[in-house]
Amino acid sequence: MKFTQRLKYYLIGFGLGLFLVFLLFKDRTWSWLPENRVLDFIVEHPILVDKNVYPSLGDTIDLGKEVFNIVLNGSVDFSRSNTSGDIKLYHLHHNQKSIEIALSFTDSVSRIVKINQTNIPYTKNLNQSSSTIQMDNQNFISLINDITFSFNNIFNCHLRNWGFENNIIKKNIASIDILWNESLPYKYPNPWYLSFIKLNNKKYLIHFEKGDQRIRFKNIISTDMLKENIPLLDQLSKADCEHLDE
Repeated sequence: MKFTQRLKYYLIGFGLGLFLVFLLFKDRTWSWLPENRVLDFIVEHPILVDKNVYPSLGDTIDLGKEVFNIVLNGSVDFSRSNTSGDIKLYHLHHNQKSIEIALSFTDSVSRIVKINQTNIPYTKNLNQSSSTIQMDNQNFISLINDITFSFNNIFNCHLRNWGFENNIIKKNIASIDILWNESLPYKYPNPWYLSFIKLNNKKYLIHFEKGDQRIRFKNIISTDMLKENIPLLDQLSKADCEHLDE
């Protein structure tokens, strides 16, 4: 068989192999791919916007939902991006919506510089005169919903004393309301969160930590027990349980 024929068959086989790999694993995370590397970086670091323009962009919750809908579900258009220099510009789009983000891998931060057709001023110092755009609850729930939940002894003890199994958390995860100003969502490693959650129509405050492989629930307290003028995390840390597992 001639070399050109062998090469042709090799390339056909190689191409089919690549196609099968992507077909079989298309729902897996491919963090080494350029697009996923950019999107993962944006999600894991603060997204900033000019604080003077922020109020004019509309409701902050709706804005957070629009931005993170694009970041979590959209694509990077590299043909409309500028990846040269220390500050890189990426064009992201999803369902007729688009944003442009200035990104610094060195400073571990990104900044919105355009939303749809609205340009937003910025300088090379991406942290200057900025506010952080927070993720909306719906996108956050989608982000963690498929991750394994684990519960420490204190958390399980409180649930048992209230007559709950720990699977009630998964069943009611859609009711969480993240307290972004009380949380450390960009802490590395293992960001942690304070959130309200409703269980059987009653409101509770929970503390949990997000790892790569699981969500670790650390403590829970009924909102009836919360006191004014005392930091929420301090109150949670003192919420011991009398009947811990051995």
